[in-house]
Parts: sequence; C-alpha cells; structure tokens
Amino acid sequence: MRLASLTNSRFRRLALVVAAVATLHGLAYVPLVSPHVGTDSATYVAAAEALLDGSYSTPLRAGFYYVFPVGFFDITGVKVDDRSLFDVLERQAFRPPGYPLFLAALGGGDAGFSQSLVLFVQALVLGAATFLLALTVRRWWGEPVALAAAALYALDPYSKHYVTLVLSEGLAPLLAVGCAYAFTRAWQERAPAWWAATGALAAALTLVRAVFVVAVPLVLLAAVLRKGSRGRAAGAALADAAILLGPWLVWTASVTGRPVLANYGEGFNLLVAAHGEGQGRPFEEVTADPAFLRDFERPHALFPAASELRADPEAHPRYMRRADALLRSSARAEYRERLSDEPLQVAWETISRVGFLWGARHDWYQPERDVLELGLAAVDWLLLVLAAAGLVLCLRRNGAARGVALFLLAYTVVLGTHHVEARFAMPVRGFMLSLVALALLEAWPRVRRAA
Repeated sequence: MRLASLTNSRFRRLALVVAAVATLHGLAYVPLVSPHVGTDSATYVAAAEALLDGSYSTPLRAGFYYVFPVGFFDITGVKVDDRSLFDVLERQAFRPPGYPLFLAALGGGDAGFSQSLVLFVQALVLGAATFLLALTVRRWWGEPVALAAAALYALDPYSKHYVTLVLSEGLAPLLAVGCAYAFTRAWQERAPAWWAATGALAAALTLVRAVFVVAVPLVLLAAVLRKGSRGRAAGAALADAAILLGPWLVWTASVTGRPVLANYGEGFNLLVAAHGEGQGRPFEEVTADPAFLRDFERPHALFPAASELRADPEAHPRYMRRADALLRSSARAEYRERLSDEPLQVAWETISRVGFLWGARHDWYQPERDVLELGLAAVDWLLLVLAAAGLVLCLRRNGAARGVALFLLAYTVVLGTHHVEARFAMPVRGFMLSLVALALLEAWPRVRRAA
C-alpha cells in the first residue's frame, strides 16, 4: 500500500504524537502497579547506591532471595542462616553497571521520590524509543509502515509493564532501537562516525543486559561485509565498543580472576534448558527434578566460609564465577548426552522455549485456562505468524533492516537454548511489531483486491 509522501516535518510531528501516546500509556499503568520492584530490583538499587557512594561494592543481602518458610539463599542457591553476613560487602561483578548508572543519575531508584522519578523517566524513555523506532523503520520501508510500527508499539500493553518497575527492561529498549537507528545510518551512509555510534550503543546495551553481547560481533561483521571503507568502519565500531566494555571486563577480571560480563546466570539458564524445560515441563518441574538438583548443587561445596566472606570482598564473586562455570560444564554434558539419545525431543523443547519467549502474555497474565487467557494466546500467535511473514519479506530485501532481522534471529536462537522468560524479548519487542506492521501493510492491497 502506498500513501502520499509526507514532508519530513509532518512525519516527525505525527511520530511525536505517537511517542506521546506511548509515554502516557506507560504512565497510566504506574498507579495500578504496587510495588514497583521485581525480583532483581534490589541488586540494581544496591549497585546504584554503591556508585553514589563512590564504589562498586554491595552488601551480600542485595543478592539474596527468600523462600517461605525455609529462609534466605544466595543467588546460587546456598542457604544463608548467619544474619551477620547480610551486610558484608562484596565487589560487584554480577550486575554490569549500565542500569545502575541510570538509577544513580536519578537518585538511586529506592522507594520515595527517586523511585517515582525513575518511573517517570522510564516512561519518557519508552516514548523516545517509539519516536526513534518510527525514524528507523521509515528508513527501512517508508512512512506508512513506520507510523504503523510506532502505533503498534505505542498501543502494545506488554512493553508498558516495564515502565512501572525498577528493572533494566525500562532502559534497554531505547538503547536497542538507538543501536538499530545508528546501524541503519551507518549501513546507508557508510560513515565511520555512524559505525562508531553503533559499536558504542551495542556495548552500552550489553552493559545494561549482558545477553545483548551477541549484538557486538554482529555489528563488527556487518561493518566488515559492507562495501566501502570496511577497515575504518570496523575499526571505529570496535574502538567504541572496547572503550565502553573494556573497563568492565578489566574490573571483573580483577574481582573474579577472569573477564566476564556477569559472574553468574548463563550457566544456570543453560542447565535448566538442558534438563528439558519446555512445553509440558515448566521451570518449576525442572528445578524440582533430582537429576537437575544434583547438577545445581554441585558447586555449593565451593561456597566460601563465613570468615573468608568477612575478610575478602572478592571471595563471593569468585565463587559465583566458578559456580557458573561448573553449571555450564554440567549443562553441556547433559545436552551432549540428550542430543545423542533424543535429538527430536531436544529440538522440540527449544522450539517451545522460543514460543514462550515471544509469547508476551506469559509475562503479563498467567491465570488458569480461561476465555481471557485463550484470547490473549490467540493474539500472541497471530502476532507471531504476522511477524514471521514480515521476517520473510524483510530477509528477501536488501538493506539495513535485514541486518536487524538477522540479529533478532541470532538473539532468539541463543536464548532458545537457555531458560527463557517472556520479559527477555521486551527490549526488542518494537522490532517484532515492526515486522507485523510490514506484513499487514504488504497484505492490505491484496485483501482489498480480493474483496
């Protein structure tokens, strides 16, 4: 479908209106949600407060969780009964500093005025991401698709959930869309400055959510493959990515003994998937399985003694890194065995995890089976079918959008081999809805002719 071309100023005004709708939509949910924290919020706030104090050391309790009525556990699952350890400091290597820096700039994100300010700014962040999405998609497929994509994103209720919570999903969408915009300009204009911006934004996104490190090598590969000043483009992207990621890797190497983006998490998520998480076998069932528990508890023998935790602020971060490495080793061994014995079952589990990842209702509404849940499921699957159609259309065309689509595929495959939550797709939900908009507007003329 082709519409009359808009002037640049008129298009921007319309995009700003849509962005304002997205902002107000997010703010509308804030008074409806209480509390404004999730499971991970305490570690982000503690890291932000450490930055405000001029350090990056946080109390051990910031990473503890409580199981009723059993007691407190550290993030690796070791029960901690000694309350005198709760305020012992550890050098932080679990949370990359991207989102904590954002919180620190707004006062730390703890309850009160600072938290309210964080939620307000996150609504503005989502509005800015919506506006930038419109500018990006306009360069890909034109104005009608751009405005449709931005409108779908503005009206989408699921992404607005993270306006209301002190979690990194509140910041990541703007960096993800900003990276796509910079990449699009770099691809179209072949300017080293835009490649440098793309590398910097990919690194910044990684420092907010470490899983997005997959974007960094893809940016470098695209810079090398793009005709023109390949060496300068790749060098500019690499230099800016290294400037941002390098200090964090140096820090974690000094704290844990090896450079890591996060000293715990990847191994655990891989282990859950390796033990069969998928359709009909949810996370709770997997993590209660004796075979999983044997692998999960294997690193616990390495947990530092109380005296070591008090004396050495690096003891717990080093333990977490070693624990994660052991979990990865166990997960890979389990995967190898199961791929040899039941490859089709492993493939089906991976596919079902991918479906769960992109099924936004899992993050927002989880009741017993009822009419509303079935309706939300139908909408989810309709959007996925349309997004898949849009993905095919996108991959058949040349241009920067194909690069972003390949990133989405890589991100999906990487996450599909691990434990997933629907919230993991929220930072890139705008791209998925852009594919939906492309499919809808491509199909509309055919529907009109058929009618």
